[in-house]
Amino acid sequence: MEEKTTLFGYVYGDLSGQIADGTMRHGDVLPSMNDLCKRYGVGIRTVRDVLAALRADGYIATEERKRAVVTYRASEADERGIRSLLARKDGILDCYRTFELVMPPLFAFAARFCDEDDFRAFERAAAQVGDAPDKGDWRLRRSSTLLHRLLGKTGNPLLSECYASIERACTVPTFPGFSAPYARAMEDMDGTFAWAVESLSLGDDREVQRRFGRMYRDTATYVEAYLDELAEAYPGVRSSEPAFKWSARAGRERVFAQVARDLVLRIYNGEFADGDDLPSIAELADAYGVSPSTVQKTMGILNMIGVARTVNGCGTRVSLSDISFDRRALADGSFRRDIEAFVDALQMLCVIVPAAVGTVEGRMEAVARDVEGLLACDEDEWAVPTALMRALVDNLPFPSFQVVMNELGQLMLWGRFFAFFGPTGASTREQRSLGLEGLACVRAGDAQGLARAMGSYYRVLLEAVPAFFERAGASGLKRVVVP
Repeated sequence: MEEKTTLFGYVYGDLSGQIADGTMRHGDVLPSMNDLCKRYGVGIRTVRDVLAALRADGYIATEERKRAVVTYRASEADERGIRSLLARKDGILDCYRTFELVMPPLFAFAARFCDEDDFRAFERAAAQVGDAPDKGDWRLRRSSTLLHRLLGKTGNPLLSECYASIERACTVPTFPGFSAPYARAMEDMDGTFAWAVESLSLGDDREVQRRFGRMYRDTATYVEAYLDELAEAYPGVRSSEPAFKWSARAGRERVFAQVARDLVLRIYNGEFADGDDLPSIAELADAYGVSPSTVQKTMGILNMIGVARTVNGCGTRVSLSDISFDRRALADGSFRRDIEAFVDALQMLCVIVPAAVGTVEGRMEAVARDVEGLLACDEDEWAVPTALMRALVDNLPFPSFQVVMNELGQLMLWGRFFAFFGPTGASTREQRSLGLEGLACVRAGDAQGLARAMGSYYRVLLEAVPAFFERAGASGLKRVVVP
């Protein structure tokens, strides 16, 4: 079993890292506890524990009814901070390229959820961005707050979390004696942000992507010039460290759900056939390194989704010939959140897959070789779309973009569940047809055709998920909007 990321460790590591490397400097004010909860997708208890640990470790000071303030002084360690920053130089610039590719289509998608009042409010706020103070925590800048509000309209938390994670990786600290890149960018690009925000109300996705893409591309030039200036003053630092980390699974992974998904995959792949007995609770607990109570919860999930039946005194048996989904499964909060995370990841993939395919247009021969190699090892009927996605991700030229796609893929593991229950009939045939269409496009070196086929494939699957639960008579899932 993969060790899951603890929420405390994830938030503490990110905040302490930003303070230590100078992204947040002495005297800067942290976001409020409520804002930290929203940004990291955690509960108030986790935030309190993190702030207490940061205070105990000398990073911040806290005072009742006031936001925490950074007390760590990095001035003595400026040279270490600069060298640490330069070690991430290539990764930071890679993040800006990923920002340029990933976020504009997500902003265009989010605009579909807004009305005229929202657009007017965004435009008024955008006009005031230039008045935002330079000091303080960068996440509270008005531009960042506005874009988080925009993404929040979708009801898909992954969009805001991805934006916040890339934004953190892109933001560079300013050191004494060197020009501040963001101040220069704001002066030279005056009005660019408002110009980009105005496009949201036009109903033209391409124009939204063009304007926001240009904004990120132009900002990156100032950051690159700043990093070059630092590199000239501190030569010899090798840029070798990645800048971007995103744990989309933090707060979403439940150990018993991981075990359940793995067992569903093993059943789907034929390791356990219809009528076979699954290993005992003790054997599974030992194999996965979990407690017997965790395995019992896993068996409960398998029973509710219908792929297995547990009989007291006889163990649990695979039951594929008489599958029936128990709609009470959605009453289990963990299972419902797991399925909703799957849907959120699927929705985000629908939006950004075309941008991902666009980056490999000059690498289609390599993509084709990888796809053929994967298909030679897997003759499963659903192997084609899996191979297409794996080959696409492996050939993305930007490591940060690979992180985004891999994290979304990790939330898609319930796809095997829907291979059992749905989609069925015409939807299944359409998905298979789109997979074969994508394969033909790869073999022909047609990147645009591949983007259309893969985007359509994931849209069909996204449409099938709520349709399945509706047919099953289950309720409780949030409304799904297909891009």
